[in-house]
Amino acid sequence: MISPLYTFLLGILQGITEFLPVSSSGHLVLAQHFLHIQKQSLLLDIWLHFGTLLAIFVVLYRPILRLLKGAREGVHYGFSHPLQFIRGPEGQNTYLLLLIIIATVPTALIGFLFKDTFEQLFEGNLLLVGLAFLFTALLLFLTKFKKESRPSGGIGITPLQALAIGTIQGIAIIPGVSRSGSTIALALLLGIGRKEAGEFSFLIVIPAILGAMILETFHGTTTLRVDQFLLPATIGMMAAWGIGILALKGLLSLVNHGRIYSFAYYCLCIGGLTLWIGR
Repeated sequence: MISPLYTFLLGILQGITEFLPVSSSGHLVLAQHFLHIQKQSLLLDIWLHFGTLLAIFVVLYRPILRLLKGAREGVHYGFSHPLQFIRGPEGQNTYLLLLIIIATVPTALIGFLFKDTFEQLFEGNLLLVGLAFLFTALLLFLTKFKKESRPSGGIGITPLQALAIGTIQGIAIIPGVSRSGSTIALALLLGIGRKEAGEFSFLIVIPAILGAMILETFHGTTTLRVDQFLLPATIGMMAAWGIGILALKGLLSLVNHGRIYSFAYYCLCIGGLTLWIGR
C-alpha cells in the first residue's frame, strides 16, 4: 500500500508545479538526479492530474460555463450561417470554444508524435534541461516590457494566435519549458490582454490534461490494485486540488497585475544551477 504521507506530498507538489510557471517536468528531472526519485505509478498519476483538473473547474467555472453555453448555442444556431454567427456578439461563447479547439490541435499532434522522443532526449540530460529553463526565463522576462493591451470589448484572440499558443503548449512537453509560463507569456507578447491570456492558458490545458489521462489509461500499465491505494490516492488528489486552487488563483493575480515576469528570476537561477551541475 502506498504511504498516505507520500501521496499527500506528491499532491502538494503537483498542485504547485502544475500551475506556477516553473516547469514540473524539469523539476522532476532534477529530483531524479539528486534523490533517485522514480515517477509515480500510472493510476496515481491519473488521480493527481484529476485533482488539478478539479482546481481549474473551481477557479475558472465562469469561463467553463461559457464554453458549455457556446457548445449548445453553436449546435442550435450556428449551422445555418456559422461564420456570421461566431463573428457576431451572440456567438462569442461559440467563438471561444472554437479557439480552444484550434489551440488543442497542435498540442495534441506534438504530444502524440514527439512526447516519447523529447522524454528520451531530455531524461537525465541536465544541459538540455538547463537550456529549457533559460528559455522559459527569457519568455517570462520579456513580458515585463509588454504594456497592457486595451480591452477590445469582445474576445481579443485570433485563430492564428490560438494556433501559436497551442503550438507552444505542445512544445512545453520538453522538461524545463513551463506550460503555463510559455503559453501566458506568448499570449501577452502577442498583444492579448492579461486576464484573457491567463484564462485562455488554463482553458486550453483542460483538453490537454484529459487527453494525457486517456493516453495513460489505455497505453500504460500498472501492477497496483485499486483497493490498495484508493485512500492514499484520494488524499493525494485532494491535496493537488486544494493547493492547485491556491496556486492558480495566485498566478492569475500576478498575471492580472503584470508581474508574471517575477518567476523569470527563479527559472534563471534554477536553469543556471542545472547547467552548472550538468556541465
